[in-house]
Amino acid sequence: MSFVAVNKRFFGVLALIGAAMFLFSTCVSRQAEEIDPVIILPDSNRLVGSKSCQSCHADIYRNFLATAHNKTSKPGLKKYILGSFEKDKSTYVFNATDGVIMAENDSGLYQANFINRKLDKAYKFDIVIGSGARGQSYLYWSGNRLFQLPISYFTQTDSWSNSPGYPEDFAMFSRGIPSECMGCHSSYIKDISDPAKKYDEFDRNQIVYGINCEKCHGAGGKHVDFHTQNPAEKQAKFIVNAAKLSQRQQLDACGVCHSGINNEMTLPLGFHTGDTIYHQPEIASDSIVKPDVHGNQYGLLVKSKCFRVSGTITCSTCHNAHNQERGNLALFSQRCMSCHTPEKGHFCTMAPEAGKENLVSNCIDCHMPTRESKFLNVKVYGEAKHKPAVLRTHQIAIYPEDAKKMQQFMKAAKK
Repeated sequence: MSFVAVNKRFFGVLALIGAAMFLFSTCVSRQAEEIDPVIILPDSNRLVGSKSCQSCHADIYRNFLATAHNKTSKPGLKKYILGSFEKDKSTYVFNATDGVIMAENDSGLYQANFINRKLDKAYKFDIVIGSGARGQSYLYWSGNRLFQLPISYFTQTDSWSNSPGYPEDFAMFSRGIPSECMGCHSSYIKDISDPAKKYDEFDRNQIVYGINCEKCHGAGGKHVDFHTQNPAEKQAKFIVNAAKLSQRQQLDACGVCHSGINNEMTLPLGFHTGDTIYHQPEIASDSIVKPDVHGNQYGLLVKSKCFRVSGTITCSTCHNAHNQERGNLALFSQRCMSCHTPEKGHFCTMAPEAGKENLVSNCIDCHMPTRESKFLNVKVYGEAKHKPAVLRTHQIAIYPEDAKKMQQFMKAAKK
C-alpha cells in the first residue's frame, strides 16, 4: 500500500477518536498541575523551587528560564509539546494496520494506538522530556512506574518520529524509565522503589521538573528563610556557591549527567553539588567519548590539550549555565581567545591567511566540529531514510578535514 493510501486510511480513523478517547479518559487521572511542590528532605532542609530565587536574583532567574536545563523536563501540557495535534500533522503510521494518532480531549493529550481501524490503547502525555533543541520524548504514568511513549518529536524536521531505538513496524509502549533518566532530567523525584523488584518506582506527587537552581546550588529552604529574616546580610548562607568549589567538584557537578552511561558512577538522584564521582582512569573505547545525546562530554573535555595544559578549565569556563547561549559561536569563540592570543604564541595558524577579524566569530566549527548522532537517529513518517541529529564534540582539538572546509569557506568569502 502506498504512503498516500496508508495516510488516508488513518485520517479516516480520526472520526472515531472522539467517542473512543472519551471512554478511555474515565480511567486516567487528571492532568498534573504545574506547581513545584515543597519537599522536605531527610536533613530537614526543603526544596522550595526556583521561583523562590526570583525576588533576590531576578535577572538570573529570568535568563535561566530560557535555558535547555530548565526545559529538559516539563509536565505534559500542550504549551510544552512541540509536535502538532492538527489533523493533517498528528498521525504516525507504521504500516497499513498499525499507527498512532496524537489526540486531544478535555482530559488531556494522548498517543492513541489504532490497529485495524480500532482503538487498541492510549496513554497520556504525562511528562515532556527534552528541551526541544534536538527533539522531545514523552512519558506516561502507570501506577508508580514511568514508561516512554513510542512517538517522539524531531526538531530538525519539525515532525513526529518513532522514539529512538524503538521498533519501526509497530507501536511499543512498554519501555520502563529508570531512576538514572529522571535523575538527569529532573531536579528531584522521590524514588519509592522496592529493592526486591527489578524496576524503579516513583512518587508522582514529589517531582520537580527541569534542572533548576536547587539542582546545582542545593536545597534553598534554609537559605530563603535566613535571608528573608536577615535582608541586610549580603553573605550567602545555607547555599552552595559553585565558584568556591574545587575544579574537580565543579566538573563533577556537571559530569554526573554529562559523563555518559557508566554503571560504576554515582547515581544522579543521590548526588549533591560538592560531591565527587568515579571516573574511569582511562577511556578504553573511543565509542565512549564520541559525541552523542548521552555521550561523555566530560571524557571528551579531559582528553583535550586545552584542559590538560591549563589545569583550571571547568565546564563554566565556556558555559554560563544561567543563560541560553546555544548556537552563539561568536560568544564561545571569544572565550577561546581569552587564552589563545597572538601575544601568548598559540593563536590560530590560519590567521595570516584568513585574517584575525574573520576568526574571532568562529573557532568552534574547526576545533569542536559537529558529528551525526548514532543514538538519536530516528525514522520520520514518510521519509525513507533515517534522520540523525547533529551534535558537537567536546574534545577540543585540530580536525584537519574540518579546518580544510573552513579555509575553503573563508577563501570564498574573501572573493
